[in-house]
Amino acid sequence: MNDALKLVSVAMASCNGAKFISEQLDSIIQQSYLNIEIVIVDDYSKDDTVSIIQSYQSKYPFIFLIQNEQNLGVTQTFEKAITHCKGFFIALSDQDDIWDHQKIEILVNEIGEHDAVYADSLLVNDKGESLQKSFSNFMNIRSYYSGTPFLLSNSVAGHSILMKASFVKTILPFPGKIFFDLWIGFCAASNNGIKFVDKTLVKYRQHDNNTVGTSKSKNKKIKQSVKEQFAFKLMELQTLAAAPIKDEATKEILHTMLSHFHRKWSFKRSAFFFKYYDALLSSKKKPEYRKKLFCMKMFFKPNF
Repeated sequence: MNDALKLVSVAMASCNGAKFISEQLDSIIQQSYLNIEIVIVDDYSKDDTVSIIQSYQSKYPFIFLIQNEQNLGVTQTFEKAITHCKGFFIALSDQDDIWDHQKIEILVNEIGEHDAVYADSLLVNDKGESLQKSFSNFMNIRSYYSGTPFLLSNSVAGHSILMKASFVKTILPFPGKIFFDLWIGFCAASNNGIKFVDKTLVKYRQHDNNTVGTSKSKNKKIKQSVKEQFAFKLMELQTLAAAPIKDEATKEILHTMLSHFHRKWSFKRSAFFFKYYDALLSSKKKPEYRKKLFCMKMFFKPNF
């Protein structure tokens, strides 16, 4: 079957999203790509989110709702939505964004042999008005055919991704302690690649109740001690080392990173970062001198 005719499942996690979810559902329902289903798992909402979704269900039979009996958190809720999807492709959706009406059609047409595809996102305020900044202003987003850049940072936002269901099945369950979009991006890049489409296809809404995404978001990072930062990064690298990937270069670099991950000063660690400078730092949107300074600091710094 032609890709343009295959079912696309939109997996959405909702939780107390009554204020914005209607606008997002409208933007998905109005997609130019017609063969879709919307699978929503509600994570124990206490507001009118469920009743709003049910009102849409009465009009659109391709919307399916599953309700958590207790709060499971965003990662498990998205994973649960994905496991109920029937599509050949799966797109992830936040409850409070606004999609370009051609988003799914464009991404389906671009995915090709890749495991996944993604695009740029525009930051907007709670009214949906542009903040004149896109993800590409902060990240050097591009196509990836190696998982190495994801070892230091992630530039692939979950809400922007469309992926093949056959690929997703190989990377479930999501590890509970790291962000699932980092896991998806790393695994896709280290297998058949994740393609970047240079178009802005999502309005990414910024407001006080974001799960992630703003300085006031509910999951904003709490300031950690050096010891806590070290332990978290070690856990993240060890988790990625267990990922089902086939790229041998990524495996080798990750293994070497783990061997250098200690608190002692190390010429070898700094030399390692200079050797793999382009691969490790390619996603960081920093001037060259700052990237080289980062490599020099690895002589002293115990944490990546």
